[in-house]
Amino acid sequence: MRTLLAGVFALVLALPASAGFSVDFPLVMGLAGASTRFYTAMDITNNSSEVTDVTFEYISDNLAIDVAGVLLANLPGHGNFHADDFIQYLAAQGFLTPAQAANTKGTLLLTFTNPSFATGTEASATLRTFNYVTPGQRPSIGFAYRAIPLRKNGLHTLTSVVNDTHATVGTLPRVLSHLGLEHIGIDDAGNVDTAPVTLKLAFTDPVTGGPIGPQPTVTLQSGQMKQLNDLWRTYGLPTASTSLLVSVTETAGTAQIRGFVLVKDVTTNDLSFYLMQ
Repeated sequence: MRTLLAGVFALVLALPASAGFSVDFPLVMGLAGASTRFYTAMDITNNSSEVTDVTFEYISDNLAIDVAGVLLANLPGHGNFHADDFIQYLAAQGFLTPAQAANTKGTLLLTFTNPSFATGTEASATLRTFNYVTPGQRPSIGFAYRAIPLRKNGLHTLTSVVNDTHATVGTLPRVLSHLGLEHIGIDDAGNVDTAPVTLKLAFTDPVTGGPIGPQPTVTLQSGQMKQLNDLWRTYGLPTASTSLLVSVTETAGTAQIRGFVLVKDVTTNDLSFYLMQ
């Protein structure tokens, strides 16, 4: 359950005196797939001239892992931390067991604790996720994204386009789509919110504007991410519709939510990542 490390942080744009700020990664992985392995490289950068500690909380998607602590002590001004495989780094520091680090994905919260950090720009964190089929070979290009600062008045509805062309013939890439949904763990006032949320999905055909397929619901605990793999297969969506609009609505709970789409090339296992809006 996300605790925001005893609440020692202030939301970006908050008016009271601050005690640093937090950023969120909805997806961090060290994951063994059916025919490949995905791993995450991490960079954490102090953009200011002042020293800061960096604390963390990692919660796996199945809630079996919830670990927190000081990740970096006294990250110097304009300093940078880099780990080629962040999940294995956590294991080397004793936060995860080797078995846990061998196959996990989840959310990561980082908090820059310098009291003068209040704008959300004094520091930043970026990850890059790669895959390889044979350990030791050079990885694929992968995808990268920057952690998002926590803010007041966040999202409670999400939309995105999703695609599936794996059943088509011709020269187009053969892809399928995964959808990830995250319970941020704070409400719109910036208070820690540990109550679960319920989210309803709806699919729309962009050609006709009409609904298509089921309207499933997902329940998330505080700080939890769930990844819904292969949307067309999971929800019986028609293969003739290769592009759909998916919308997510929070029907119970008050916490902020986030979402992402992973488009997977079924030939190379490469992933494209983008956040929902």
